[in-house]
Amino acid sequence: MKKAVLIIHGFVGSLYDNEYLMNYLELDKKFDVFAKTLPGHHETFSYQKVDFHEWIKYVEEIVEDLIFYGYKEIYLIGHSMGGVLAGYVASKYKEIKKVVFLNAAFNYLNFKQNKVDILKNKDYKDYLEVLDRVFHTSIPFFLEFIKLVKEYHDCLTNVTVDSLVLQSDIDQVVPLENGIKIYDNLKSYNKYLTYLTNERHAIFEGNQENLERKKEIAEYIRLFLRGGNKWKKIYKEKI
Repeated sequence: MKKAVLIIHGFVGSLYDNEYLMNYLELDKKFDVFAKTLPGHHETFSYQKVDFHEWIKYVEEIVEDLIFYGYKEIYLIGHSMGGVLAGYVASKYKEIKKVVFLNAAFNYLNFKQNKVDILKNKDYKDYLEVLDRVFHTSIPFFLEFIKLVKEYHDCLTNVTVDSLVLQSDIDQVVPLENGIKIYDNLKSYNKYLTYLTNERHAIFEGNQENLERKKEIAEYIRLFLRGGNKWKKIYKEKI
């Protein structure tokens, strides 16, 4: 039986955010890869009012469906807010064996990096992308995100499965210290923290830009999910 990989996107995100990673992992014959759009989210950014508990319930239902169809090993990959959802759900089901926290938003609003970017007059394309999504939503919708993080901020203390924390070093949304906080709070015996150099918040968005770099990070994740001696040999604190 193949192992199931469930990829969970972030707040005001969509499947597009991790499209490259999904396609890459699907090439591995050991995995069946799954991804769904969270309630209230849509690729056109036509957001609607939802309760944050609906996001939790939705992910739980997906996991339960995978268990029903016979998957005895499930791996979660959570990007941004999806990392918070993955952290909570990972503590509930014995079938979940590994979790990848990809710029998981247990802490958010990186004002320090924002100030550096403004002073250095960086390209604001990625900021405009984030702001465009936020402005197309509503204050009540954003407040549900805040409630989710507040409610499940400490869920990592219940996570004991193998975990990989990936933190971009110039993430414009999540502060750099977020990675070490996640790592420290995890109770996993096998846990790893890797910083992604010169990377922003949305790493796998789209399919046509920075393909070699996307492939490098996706392969790193794939090898973690595969495990074994090869993973232990290639693990690095920075890539």
